[in-house]
Amino acid sequence: MLRTITDDLWTLEGHIRLSGGMLMPARATFLRLGGDELLVHSPLAIDDETAREVSRIGKVSSIVAPNCMHHLFLRDAMMRWPEARVFGPAGLERKSKGLPFEVLPAEGPMLDGSVAVRRIDGAPSMTEHVFFHPRSRTLLVSDLVFNLHASPGLSLQFFLRLVGAWKKLAQSRVWKLLAKDRAAASQSVHDVLHWDFDRLVMAHGDIVETGAHAELESALAWMRASADAPLLPRASTR
Repeated sequence: MLRTITDDLWTLEGHIRLSGGMLMPARATFLRLGGDELLVHSPLAIDDETAREVSRIGKVSSIVAPNCMHHLFLRDAMMRWPEARVFGPAGLERKSKGLPFEVLPAEGPMLDGSVAVRRIDGAPSMTEHVFFHPRSRTLLVSDLVFNLHASPGLSLQFFLRLVGAWKKLAQSRVWKLLAKDRAAASQSVHDVLHWDFDRLVMAHGDIVETGAHAELESALAWMRASADAPLLPRASTR
């Protein structure tokens, strides 16, 4: 069932099965763009009852796979809403062969300015794209940070402890291996933190309803700091 966060924001909670059989809590997010149009961010499996719920709040016009990991249910979502535009990161074509989609921009406004996007550069194997929804002052991330305080199994809890992301808003230590260009990653985070968001919705973990900007800034401290290049000043994007 859909969970209402605001008049313009809904989520669907579920689980995905990782390699090795671990179950990971996961979330799909529905954003109102304009009028009755909706964007689906990081889709999960949608049954008929949930689809009817979605139809009562609006019409799905856009579907987004935000990185190269969050595509498992993209094809099903496309079949459910065949008239929707579909967006994904560069490189997704190698994982989802024959799946037509528009490549997400590296940064800037999308969909008539209803959302803004910023790719987290410097980690090409992840191609994480972060989204800002000004109407609800909400930042959407997929794997940039976790905020998991409960686990469906001990194996997931062990993994999260190992990567430093258990029972707190945190970035997995895996990112330190994925970030090949530290300066580019740092600039990306710098740009994201210029957005005026208060709420943080991630694909894995508890939503931060208020005060999220300061919490995310702290969680990304290592990525924000770069010894390789100074950060460039950027204008705030609202």
